[in-house]
Order: sequence, then structure tokens, then C-alpha cells
Amino acid sequence: MAEDKKRLLFIRTYRSVGLGGPVPPLELLYMASSIERNFDGAFDIRIIDTGINNLSLEESYSRIKYFSPDFVLMNSQVWEAGFLHRVAALIKKIDKKITTIVQGQLATLAGEKVMFDENIDFVITGEGDLTLPVLIENVIKDEDLSAVEGIIWRKGPDIATNKKRIFIEDLNSFQISPSAWDLVNLKDYAKYSNWNGALKEDFYAPVLTSRGCPFECVFCCNRELLGKKFRTRSDENVVNEIRWLVENKGVKEIHIFDAVFNYDMERAKRICRALINSGLKISIAFPHGMRADRMDGELIRLLKAAGTYKLVYGVESGSENFQRKIRKNLVLDNVKEVIKKTSKSGMIVGGYFIMGFPGETETDVEKTIDFAVNSYLDIASFFKLTLYEEVTDRYRDILDSIKSKELSDYSFEDFSYYSKKRSYAEMDAAKLNYFILKAQRKFYMNPKRIFRSFLRFQNKILFIKNMLIALSLIIQSFLLKEIGSAEVTSGDS
Repeated sequence: MAEDKKRLLFIRTYRSVGLGGPVPPLELLYMASSIERNFDGAFDIRIIDTGINNLSLEESYSRIKYFSPDFVLMNSQVWEAGFLHRVAALIKKIDKKITTIVQGQLATLAGEKVMFDENIDFVITGEGDLTLPVLIENVIKDEDLSAVEGIIWRKGPDIATNKKRIFIEDLNSFQISPSAWDLVNLKDYAKYSNWNGALKEDFYAPVLTSRGCPFECVFCCNRELLGKKFRTRSDENVVNEIRWLVENKGVKEIHIFDAVFNYDMERAKRICRALINSGLKISIAFPHGMRADRMDGELIRLLKAAGTYKLVYGVESGSENFQRKIRKNLVLDNVKEVIKKTSKSGMIVGGYFIMGFPGETETDVEKTIDFAVNSYLDIASFFKLTLYEEVTDRYRDILDSIKSKELSDYSFEDFSYYSKKRSYAEMDAAKLNYFILKAQRKFYMNPKRIFRSFLRFQNKILFIKNMLIALSLIIQSFLLKEIGSAEVTSGDS
């Protein structure tokens, strides 16, 4: 490494939540590109993803010490808080002069609490593309930080929260550079059962065509993280990036990680047509939940023609009542028809569901299970509701029964989507766990569904891995069957 360069280390503090696996860290690649543009190659940059080979603290310590960074940015989810702080302690043990920065979901939702740890020097809230280079430049020059938007920092003995930085408007100007793509080995991520749950080619590259989400689903923190305005890259810009990945990285599969790719249906159709006309022979998947009410027959056909083999719909609840309460506002009969049309096109169709909403009863949960089981879905994921203190004001009307203690508990150690301890619904955690496992059992113990999915999954090994995960949940559900009362078990099949 060049001795005259400053050294910046990005660490993705990945910890499993029981589903999926690590995916290439898009946020870090965007920020690395921004540093390269702003400092004209003056930084030696590395990325450590602790999700690759389940990197331990000891292994992380060795790699950090070897690189000897001047700056370390840690990107973390809320359930990774404990691991983040252990990593931060290791960094300061190596050298107290290393500047430590936290960015990502945890930083945006609980930034001031993160700063209670004196091993953390700065927090970046929201997007880091613009903020990180400004912050680093000010630290290097030892300038006043009061005007740096989008950071939380130490001002003497106090923790200071600066003005929020507005979200980036011109996404075409913020591209991942060729050298940033070299910071990760895309093939490292192919061995994991990722959030897509499927893989058609040997490996894939992640792509982001838009940022932001205008919808107001009460359980979601996307608006805090990405803003409520739907901001887009141009069709040409998107296709050019995919072409570059195909020609320079040997990529044959793309996973699009937009919060809501099909918010603008006409734009989605244009991108599909542009990909079709480009002549690129690629496979495409959408691991994040699409809106079923922003889908029509033409878009389904275009997605399929462009190379899409798998997509997921965010359904959340099978109760019309809770569709309104959580402000998802889907018409379930229409959703079921869209799922059927998508399945009939030959694509693998997944669905995301959430259980444990405040006020949700056993009857409501059963409706969600029945919707999934009786649909044309090939894959269904049933999550337990996770609430974050910073987003609860949007749905305070359904949270009267929830006191601030749990939401403000910064440990976040049990904030995974599969927590065994948490329930906001009209049932205790044990009963809610029972229903989630029951949903897995009823959905996946369907020979017709298993056979259809087996035929559609190109990667049979990954399919078998996914089924083994489902089988383990099914076995757990039988072991927990005594938890269910007579009335909740009477409908089992």
C-alpha cells in the first residue's frame, strides 16, 4: 500500500437474522466511489464484510491491524449494534487515533444513542455519498464541524446533532466507479442463500436504479433512510451500468435492490424495453418487495422478456382490516390475481409477510397464513414485526398499548426479524412464534408447490438449501405445537 496515502477502511458489520445472507454492500461501494472522486485517488480504500465466511472479532482485529487505517466507517443494521460496539472497541485498541464513523440504518435510526459509546467519533445519518468526503476533509484539515450537514459528533463534552443533509437529487452523477467494484469479490456472495432466495447464474451483481419511497407503510423505515421522494437514475444510465458489469466483470445476473422499483410503472416498462433492445442476455431478480398494485399484464410480460426470473411482492398482511391499519392499502383479491399472473408467466414469485402488529389477533394472523397458503406464491417469508422508536410517530394511533421502554432499549440485541421474545400483538411472544412456524409448515408442506418450485429454480443446490431451512422451521413448529391452544390448532392441515 502507498505510504503517502491516507487509508480508509469500510466495515460491513454483518450479523445474520436467520434468513438470507450477506449481499454485496452497495452503500459502501457508492461511498468509496465518492471518496475517489473527491480526493482524486489520495486514499487507499479497503472493504471488510464480516458476513463473508462469518468473520469473527479476532479475525476482524487481525485484518484491521494489518491495514492500519486512518479512518474506519462501519455500516450497521439495528440488530448489529452489539457487534458494532465490540468492533469499535477493537479499533480503538489498535490505535486510539483512528477516526471511527458509523453509517447505515442503525446510525440514522439511533444515531445519538450510538454516540454514547466513546469509541465512536462520528455518526453519519441518511445517505453518506456527500457527507463522508466533506466530513473526512474537515477532520483532516482540523476545521470546525458545525456546518457539516448530516453528522452527529462530539462538541466538547456534548453530543451535537447537525442539520440533516438533503437527499441527493441527481443520481446519475453518483455512480459506482470501476475501481470501487474491485473492492469486493462478487463471487464470494454467490455461496449464500441471499435475500433473493434464488440464483440462476454463477454469481450476481447488485444494482440500484432509484432511491426513496413515497408510500407510508407504518412499519417501514425506508422514508427515514432514503426519503419519501422517488428519485431515479435515467434509463440509459441504468442500462450502461449493467452493460459495464457484463462486459468488465463477467456478470450474467443482476439483482435490483430498489425499495419500490415499480412505483413509476411507465419508467419500469421503459427500463425493461431498454434492456430488451440492448441485446444484453442477463438474468434479473428483484429481492425487495414490489408493489402488487403497481403491476399490470404488460409490465409482467416486459419483466419476463427482459430476463426477470424471480420477483417478490410485499403483501405484509392477509387481513383487509390490517391492510388499512398499516397503511399498505392493498386490495387483497387484486394482489392474489397479480401473483397468479406473475406465476403463470413462468417467474418464481415470492411474498413477504409480517406478523405481530399492535392489535393483531389470532384471527388476523390466520388470515395472513391462509392468504399465503392459497396463493400461487413459490416462496413466502414470514417476519415478526420490528418497531423502531424513530418511526413510531407515523402510527401512534395503533401503538397506544406500547410503552417507550422496549422501543427505547438501545441494546437491540433481539431486534432480528425472527426474535423469539418480542410481540406487540394480542398474544404473547410464544403464541406468535407458534403462528410464524405454523405458517412455514402449512406453506411449504405442499407437494405441488415444492415440485413447481423445484422445476423453476435453476440452482438446484440452492433450492435444496432453502428447503432445508424451511424444513428446520417446520420441525420447530411441530416441537412447539403444544403452545397452540385447541382453537388455534384446529385448523391445521
